[in-house]
Amino acid sequence: MRVLYLQQQPCIRTLKYAAGLRAVRADVTLGFAARGKTLTEFYGYGDELFDRWWALGDDPAADLPVIAEEFAPDLVHCHNLPDTLTVLALDLLGGAVPVIHDVHDFQSLRATPYEDGFPEPDADLFALERRAVEGADALVTVSDELLAEVEARHTLPPRVRVFGNYVLAGTLPATLPDPSRAANGSARIVYQGTLSTNGGHYDLRDIFCSLVAGGASVDVYPAREVGEYAALAASTPGLTLHATLDPRDLLTELTGYDYGWAGFNTSVNAAHLHTVLPNKAFEYLGCGLPILTLDHRALARFVAEEGVGVRLPSADGVMEGLRDLDLPALRRRVAAARDRFTVEGRIGQIVQLYEEVRRSRS
Repeated sequence: MRVLYLQQQPCIRTLKYAAGLRAVRADVTLGFAARGKTLTEFYGYGDELFDRWWALGDDPAADLPVIAEEFAPDLVHCHNLPDTLTVLALDLLGGAVPVIHDVHDFQSLRATPYEDGFPEPDADLFALERRAVEGADALVTVSDELLAEVEARHTLPPRVRVFGNYVLAGTLPATLPDPSRAANGSARIVYQGTLSTNGGHYDLRDIFCSLVAGGASVDVYPAREVGEYAALAASTPGLTLHATLDPRDLLTELTGYDYGWAGFNTSVNAAHLHTVLPNKAFEYLGCGLPILTLDHRALARFVAEEGVGVRLPSADGVMEGLRDLDLPALRRRVAAARDRFTVEGRIGQIVQLYEEVRRSRS
């Protein structure tokens, strides 16, 4: 099976697909075409998982036919906003090669540009979205809530999968601390990932201040340095900003905390946040940490159904919301469940989809 991943900029989701496929299939040949940096430049590793890698230039319409001729993919798997590359693949290759469109960030739900992405094209983004969804041979989304939002706006392709942002088992600490270890009287909360200061959902300054004002301590491991957070931590007792760590070292570090924070700023992109099950949620669980979240519909539903975290009404008064919680029991549930939220344990769903798509064209 020859799979070409095509996207605007390298994404951790592609790295996970590749690692998962390598774990269960010996017959896969993987190609990766993206604009900008490689996976290794973004995340510290990942390029070694692919047999071929191409850098898309300023004219992907010229590059893609050459790549397809060189690589001869059985299918193309596209994701990352804007949806121009899925549409390009459909226009240039769709008659001969099946195209899978992967939605983990839905244009129709966004009020701000896609962070860390390429500039949005001078085009009707929602028309691109419709063409990408309705023209694809299959659709993948990250949550049932997101699938419902897509279906409410567009006609779904004949094959659909929900595949979460699961964690790679091979990156997780082999052992976890004793779930019954004593707490120190206040919640030790950790946040890892993207930070911003633009008022969007990663602008967490007010949330962090509310958490520490409510009696918790908050440690932050940023994906990239943002100077305003260093100044905030210096002036806010209880808030600690750490250096950016290698992803594998970070996961080991997370095991020492009580909770992982997955609550976001809803002032701009609340509709989008209701559909997300972010990478960090599964990484926290893989490290034995219960999830703390706010009223984000998909996350709140997930932690309640799985019994692996707490939905708080707000970041204010956090200790009041956790006062009656049996933390050792919650830690034990998380530890018992963590193997169910790994890419390796779930990748069979994607393999089955790939096989169905290939057969549909044979």
